[in-house]
Amino acid sequence: MKSFLTLIFLIILQTGVSDLLKSQSKIEGMVYSENTGEPLSGVSLFTDDNNKTPIGKTDENGKFVLENIKKSTVSIKFKRVGYSQKIVELSGSIKINKVYLAEELPESEEIIVNDNLYDNNLALNNFYMTSDLNSIDELISKTPGMTVIKRGNYASEPVIRGMNSDRINVTIDGMKIQSACTDKMDPVTSYAETNNLKSISVSKGAFSKDDCASTCSSIDMKLKDAETENKLTLNGNINGGYLSVSNGAKVDGSFNLKSRSFGNNLSLSYRTSGDYKDGSGNEVFHSGYNKVNLTNSSLFRADDKNSFKAIVIYDYAWDIGYPALTMDVKDAEAFITGIQFNSKDISKLIKDLEAKVYFNKINHVMDDSQRDNRIKMDMPGWTDTKGAYIDSRLNAGNMNFGVKAEFSELNANAEMTMYPPGASPMYMVTWPDVNKDELSLSINTGRMIGSNLRVDLGVRAFGINSKVNSEIGYSELKIFYPEFSGEDSRFLGNVYMNVGTGLWNSMTAGINYSYSKRNLTISEQYAFYIFNRLDSYDYIGNPYLKNESSNQLELNLNYDADNFRLENSLFGYFFGDYIVGKVDSALSPMTENSNGVKIYTNIPSAVIMGFEQTADIKISEKIRLINNIQYTYGRENNDKYLPQMPPLMGTLSGRYTADKYLLQGEAVWAASQNKINADYGETGTPSFLVFNLRSSINLFDLFTLDAGIENIFDVNYYEHLDWQKIPRPGRNLYIAINTEF
Repeated sequence: MKSFLTLIFLIILQTGVSDLLKSQSKIEGMVYSENTGEPLSGVSLFTDDNNKTPIGKTDENGKFVLENIKKSTVSIKFKRVGYSQKIVELSGSIKINKVYLAEELPESEEIIVNDNLYDNNLALNNFYMTSDLNSIDELISKTPGMTVIKRGNYASEPVIRGMNSDRINVTIDGMKIQSACTDKMDPVTSYAETNNLKSISVSKGAFSKDDCASTCSSIDMKLKDAETENKLTLNGNINGGYLSVSNGAKVDGSFNLKSRSFGNNLSLSYRTSGDYKDGSGNEVFHSGYNKVNLTNSSLFRADDKNSFKAIVIYDYAWDIGYPALTMDVKDAEAFITGIQFNSKDISKLIKDLEAKVYFNKINHVMDDSQRDNRIKMDMPGWTDTKGAYIDSRLNAGNMNFGVKAEFSELNANAEMTMYPPGASPMYMVTWPDVNKDELSLSINTGRMIGSNLRVDLGVRAFGINSKVNSEIGYSELKIFYPEFSGEDSRFLGNVYMNVGTGLWNSMTAGINYSYSKRNLTISEQYAFYIFNRLDSYDYIGNPYLKNESSNQLELNLNYDADNFRLENSLFGYFFGDYIVGKVDSALSPMTENSNGVKIYTNIPSAVIMGFEQTADIKISEKIRLINNIQYTYGRENNDKYLPQMPPLMGTLSGRYTADKYLLQGEAVWAASQNKINADYGETGTPSFLVFNLRSSINLFDLFTLDAGIENIFDVNYYEHLDWQKIPRPGRNLYIAINTEF
């Protein structure tokens, strides 16, 4: 009996020791670059709740080993200079855990709309997407460094650091699109919807081969991808909501079909809005709109390395009011499509490749049939864009290169017909059937120097040829430029360098520089008497304009501790041959009540400078605060202020999150703006402070109910970039319900 008990004791002891050894097993893994596939050395590993002392680091081959781990799985944060940090669940049961880190572009960020949120350089995405009723305009305006120009309650024009759409390259899934409205009433952002987007990628500088093709900043709206799965599945969501301030409503749905080799995502949405009321309770006439959007994405996966994707977008809006303008929009229609091929691990030289062909067509019709104008006008515009690109990542020994070649061809045509009472109609071409072809090649590379310094370099060259096809439009331009041949060719380029380093475990710093020359817009080069409501001048293009150049310098200093993150950016854009409109008193205006005529002209120089700061404080597991503050300052070479510069402004948000509900409060403010330029129709703007309250609750694991109050105290206010000082909406109660199946 004693021997039997001894045997039982030894078995129990052996089992306990075995369990103890198992619980203190080691975890091994490799860390790779998501962009190049190369192993990453010098990656620091931290436990999820500690940012100060690393528990490990990858060796020169990208390998890490964690000893004496007491759990079978553990959450580890991976951090390295030049890459977005990432939290990964590691398992001791996996022989080699593989972790992939994405390169972090300087002065860029991604607003996650419909995707999993990873802990990257700016974990603000949850604060951006507060309900399914959010428009793309709202998401963009909440992004640090960004504002919007409002001419009404629809299709706001994005602005990055005081630079409007003339200096921003806006794409959908990497596809170039040319807006069709001469008055900028249809920015590219108006042809997408939040329910069909995966994310919105914003770049504030020409610091990569993909960003800022021929401009200073860029926005790329990335569509939701179709997905595949080992078994046949069908799921989706249906959502609806209501806004009291405009009697507005939105209904949308998304439907996903998945199989082993094929996936399809279909998104549908409908928005409608009446005229909204301002903070004084007055109705803002001509501010309503209607819109439908259909987006379909299909994926065919040939094998683990090769796939094809096809996308189609149809967007149609009608009866769109613009209270800041003298005309409204009868309808705006877009058809956008593209086919994409992806392949990876092609050879030792070619790591991965993406090729795409695309086409889009935009129709936009302005009219004033609902306005009490003495002279009635119709102003339709049409554009179509065709393009193709090949983007690849190459491995050449110890060097990795990104190479992208792209060709695009766009056509833009706009006209105006005036109907003076008692006289014959007057017809003119405002965009003279312009063809613009662009061919570009860009190359970039990046390399770690030691374990704590990263350097990225890139160069881009592109040739542009434009031609006027309209005989009427050509004869109009010949009035001012008798020697103009009707065709123009240019060769441009840009270069950039980024340097980033880790000062210590919690602090990183970076300096980024770029030099670029931007392409001319169609209006800058070929406009004919296009009326600008902001300063009430008719504008005429200039085919002989020089290309505007920009030297951009960025300084970044970021601190990331356990529960506190602080990001600081100091920036400057130093322009040469800056393009503005200058009065020509010898010319007579065409538009009734116009102040005169301006011609697009180069001035010697201009400068835009400013800063942005984001503080992210995690007070507890349930409470979090985020504070954004930004300032932009601009001057011309004659020491006058640049127009349309946003003032000092910011947002303070606080969120309480429980198991199935959240509560969020916001304070949105802006200082007064008196640094104005009256030559462009600007006047001063007072300060404002607006409070919002938002909530969300999960009901029975079936529905999510979002509700809130915007502009709680019914403040009557407008922002500096809002044309004609049209007030923003007053108090708004909204409610939205979402369900998934």
